[in-house]
Amino acid sequence: MFDKLKQIGRALSPDAIRQGLAASREAMASGGRLSEEQLAAMTPEQRATYDDAMARMQTSVDEAIGAERARRVLLGPAGEHLYGPMPDREAMTTVDLGAQLAQARAGFGQALRETVRGRTAPVPPVAAVSADPAVQAAHERAGRDEARTPYLAPDRSPVVLTRVATGRQQPLEELAAWLGSSGLAGRPDLVYGVARVPDHVPGGLGIRKAAIVEWEVVHAATAGLPPTAPAAQVAFDARERWAARSPGEPSVLDEDLGLEYLHQAGLGPDRCLGIARRVGVAATGGGDEGESPRVLIGVTGVVVLHPADAADGAGAVLERMAAARPLQVVPAPDVRVTVLNWLAIRRVVMPRTDRRPVVPSPFPYLPSTPQELLQAHLEIVGVQPRDCYSAQVTQDQVGNIIGGTAHVTTTGAESEPAADGQVRSRFRGGSRVVVAYRDKPEYAAGRARWAAYEREVLQAQLAVDTAVRAPVDRQSALDRGVLGALVRGAEAVGDVVTGYGWDSTDFDQIPHFRYCWPPIQ
Repeated sequence: MFDKLKQIGRALSPDAIRQGLAASREAMASGGRLSEEQLAAMTPEQRATYDDAMARMQTSVDEAIGAERARRVLLGPAGEHLYGPMPDREAMTTVDLGAQLAQARAGFGQALRETVRGRTAPVPPVAAVSADPAVQAAHERAGRDEARTPYLAPDRSPVVLTRVATGRQQPLEELAAWLGSSGLAGRPDLVYGVARVPDHVPGGLGIRKAAIVEWEVVHAATAGLPPTAPAAQVAFDARERWAARSPGEPSVLDEDLGLEYLHQAGLGPDRCLGIARRVGVAATGGGDEGESPRVLIGVTGVVVLHPADAADGAGAVLERMAAARPLQVVPAPDVRVTVLNWLAIRRVVMPRTDRRPVVPSPFPYLPSTPQELLQAHLEIVGVQPRDCYSAQVTQDQVGNIIGGTAHVTTTGAESEPAADGQVRSRFRGGSRVVVAYRDKPEYAAGRARWAAYEREVLQAQLAVDTAVRAPVDRQSALDRGVLGALVRGAEAVGDVVTGYGWDSTDFDQIPHFRYCWPPIQ
């Protein structure tokens, strides 16, 4: 005991305290690391403890930087603009309080300026070649096409995107008729997929009503085809439970349900015209007391299109599926479904949904439209239309695509020619690019080319933050049974009493986990 008291006394002596403070100042000046002289003066046990602490610190720093990198869809210059600079390993392992405080002050000031004024638009990396936006955009597109050339599949098929305008009342029926009149309904081996364009094209006064509904047909036909019968269609409602899922199990993709139908109908991709997510829009123009303008866009279901001569028995297949609900709906082992995060790219190349992509582009190496990204994926992987079930620019969860800035919303939008040939205003949606195809060994090499293209050209990891088949949540007590019915009834009465009943939309009834909600308890 006496020896320990003497050791404590020596440690607390003025000379020892002065030496400790001097060593601390020296360590701080060297970024928290000890000098060679200090390391040499350590005992073997002290040196081992020091080395272990430094190794654990480096491991923690590497893990933190790796986690930050893994959560980012975009890397490189676009990623730094969208998320901020990547953590700096040197700064994280340096104990320099003055530098850290200065960095914190700078970060706080930047955040405050962005809150008040909005995020500053990045400066394009190179000077524009033309003051004409069309010429400048074409120049940038040519550069991207050239950068993509080394990655293209050698045996790729043509990729043609054709837009079709239909009315609001019977859009699917009119689309099916167009597919017949174009001849594509009889040549599903030439069709990659069909999709509802996830935009809102308002007509008349305000933004409440859509003027037209647009569809995009992705195909490989480079010449005219003889007309044939209209395409057949089978639709599934996102509000209905088709698949059996327990809490914690993977949820269902829209394409999974379409593939299940095709499997039960005995139809392969060469007999499929497309598995298209049904995209709906709920727009309000504002102006009423308490109501803000909005343009909500989301998925309301999925539709499968195939040739009319394959429709025999389709109704019986659908009835059989309905009678057997909830189905297992497991992903087919020979089918690959790729989901790319277009939303992150959209935020940096087209930050305002009521405006066209920014020209000159602040990040000209990134595609300016989701259609360009879709085409690039098909051409690089080399997917053949006869193997393709679905190729679409689409939506995932409900989002508000109203125009404006962070502090001002607007019901106006830039105009451009629509699919019907008329110049119309447009609010641009779309958050995902989806491609579903029958897998083959040669597509593995194509996916390797795509991974290299993502890494080396796009500087992105587009599978991140897509929530593909995310685990199903557990249903809360307020959502089920008699109690849930009482809560929903009380909410409906409250809406009527307070005058907010008009504020509901069809999306209120669509669960986050489509086709598999509520889960099996």
